[in-house]
Amino acid sequence: MQNSYIKFILLLVIVSAMHFSCKREFEKPRWNTQVIAPLVKSRLTIRDIVTDSSQVETESDNSITLVNRQKIFDYSIDSLVALNAPPYKKTVKLSSLVLSDQEITQRISLGTIAKQLIAQGNPLGAQIILAGKLGIPLAFPGANDITAGPINVDISKFFVSANLLTGQMIVSVSNGLPLTIDNLTFSLNNITPPGLITTQTFTNIVPGATQSKTQDLAGKTIGGNINANIDDMDIGSGVIVVDTSDALLLTLKVQNISVTEATAIFPAQDVVNETTDVELTGLENVRLTSTIIRQGTVRADVYSTADDTVRFTYEIPAATNENGIFKFEAVVPPAPPNGTSYAQFNSDFSGYLLDLTGQDGTKYNTFYNTLVGRINYTGRLVTLSLNDSLDITLTLLDAKPSYVKGYLGQDTIEVGPGTVDFDVFKNISASSLQFQSAKLDIVFENALGIPAKAVLNELTAYNTSTGTSVALSGTPINKEYPIAPAIEGVGVSIPVNSTLDLSTGSNVTSLLNILPDKITYKGLFDSNPQVSLPPYDTTYTDFAYAGADMKAYLDMRIPLTLIASNLVLSDTSDFDINTLQTGGYQDGKFNLLVSNGFPLDLKVDMRFLDKNGHQIDSIITTSTILAAPVDNTTGKVIAPKASAVPFTLSAAEANILIQQGAKLVFTARFDTKPANQNITIYDDYAIEFKLVGDIGILVNSGK
Repeated sequence: MQNSYIKFILLLVIVSAMHFSCKREFEKPRWNTQVIAPLVKSRLTIRDIVTDSSQVETESDNSITLVNRQKIFDYSIDSLVALNAPPYKKTVKLSSLVLSDQEITQRISLGTIAKQLIAQGNPLGAQIILAGKLGIPLAFPGANDITAGPINVDISKFFVSANLLTGQMIVSVSNGLPLTIDNLTFSLNNITPPGLITTQTFTNIVPGATQSKTQDLAGKTIGGNINANIDDMDIGSGVIVVDTSDALLLTLKVQNISVTEATAIFPAQDVVNETTDVELTGLENVRLTSTIIRQGTVRADVYSTADDTVRFTYEIPAATNENGIFKFEAVVPPAPPNGTSYAQFNSDFSGYLLDLTGQDGTKYNTFYNTLVGRINYTGRLVTLSLNDSLDITLTLLDAKPSYVKGYLGQDTIEVGPGTVDFDVFKNISASSLQFQSAKLDIVFENALGIPAKAVLNELTAYNTSTGTSVALSGTPINKEYPIAPAIEGVGVSIPVNSTLDLSTGSNVTSLLNILPDKITYKGLFDSNPQVSLPPYDTTYTDFAYAGADMKAYLDMRIPLTLIASNLVLSDTSDFDINTLQTGGYQDGKFNLLVSNGFPLDLKVDMRFLDKNGHQIDSIITTSTILAAPVDNTTGKVIAPKASAVPFTLSAAEANILIQQGAKLVFTARFDTKPANQNITIYDDYAIEFKLVGDIGILVNSGK
């Protein structure tokens, strides 16, 4: 009720109370009064019935069209491809172990040679010692078959032992003696394990001269302590001033050493360097040339038997982002004696552009990775062997693309059976309804860069309230419809729409006349239908972006030009009759005043609901409210038609409404007249309801 009417009632009560305020209380007068006031007002248009404004369109002539779009199918990049790579498992032996070049110089003095001669019983040794002490010239007669040694050469600070794969030993003799060495046979021997390393012979080494010989060490074993021996030395004659500190300088240079095993101080070096192709799996006839990774992790599980810290680098050179190639480095700790060490590493792979054409650029679904294992110089002795290994498993976890390029395969997908809810008619029912025309399409919004085709096998409409159903029939069924691919922009996909017309040559209008609330469908979808056999497409121009999918919508358009029998439209309004709550309602006559702006005869019912939506009372009218008059030329309503529907409401009925009423549902039941003539609903058509009461109220001055 309008506020002015409420104020009127309150004022009437207040004035009456003031009029009797001078009476003594025991009199408590009572009286009846009549109030005529509107209790409920409502206005019903087609937009009130179809509450979703997106389902109502106003045409240029102001006529109404019901529209509805319902998504029935979604085909995404994740449906097209999955980026599955087999775990990259590699057990790699240390491919090389090298030792630094080393050089050791050993002095063999004239005094040492003299002592060796004395030990051998050669008197020349004593003569040399004496001449050296006296500082007098010595007429040296020459000496043959001199031997010396063994002289220990300690190289354990470089390695304790080494099994040589390759290498050379350069033995150099510098003659610091005052006499010519006519002949020198020199040998080197391992102490542990015992064995000859090399024997070299030098001739005619004049004082101050140096001669060198090179020994190939391939396949030899060298310990950390070796003995140098002069197996035979012949010295020429001459007069000399003896200085027992004069010496032969023996230089041992070991170079270009690679070992199969060694206990040594190893220099920094790469011990593993391998590049391997990795092919994605499970793609069947999909051939990808590139992808951008939306999410994913590369996990490395590494086992090492090496007695040294191994640092390894894993790279995918064809995976790049703004910071360069995909690369991570990790450290595997030294293995315990006769044991194995383990480490696990994870690296984020998202955001990388991955080239899938392989190392030579001619493949597909293939990337390559490089594994480099390295030991750094530590200055400590460790034992390493080419039998030591890194056991590495690299796994690509949960990789999903944000973009793919290539040939995305030919596939046939069964769509449905599926069901969509159809709510555009939820407030409308009819005994019979005939739309003059209707349009139903399946619209494919293709944001995938692949051509396709679709076939609709079945489509059936259901009205679950009436139990009726109608199946689509005619030319749209089992017909192939092409779907155009999207257009690739700069980093974006530009969708292209293709429409499957279900209205031409079919019974679409009859299907929608049952006012369905559910529609079922079944069909087929083919991607790349024009290329179904090897060698497939070799241009590799298909593409897809994450979030840019192929969607299929069921689109409906129904102009509201129709023939109807018992067409029911309803609308719910809040119900709050304040006038009935003044405390003394006795009885009353009511009129439902109706201003009918539709060119349809109608009957109006009212249902009163509680706050839980349960009906507590109803008023079913039998009187016909006449249609608004129509201009014969335009077919439009000239002016609304006014009608009144009387009814009464007892005190008992009113009390129920006062205590429980919350909502009022107006239901209009239409029939088109004449029965076989189409009428058109326009946007400005409306029905206005006004519930007016001639109400008897008992006013009591007592409390």
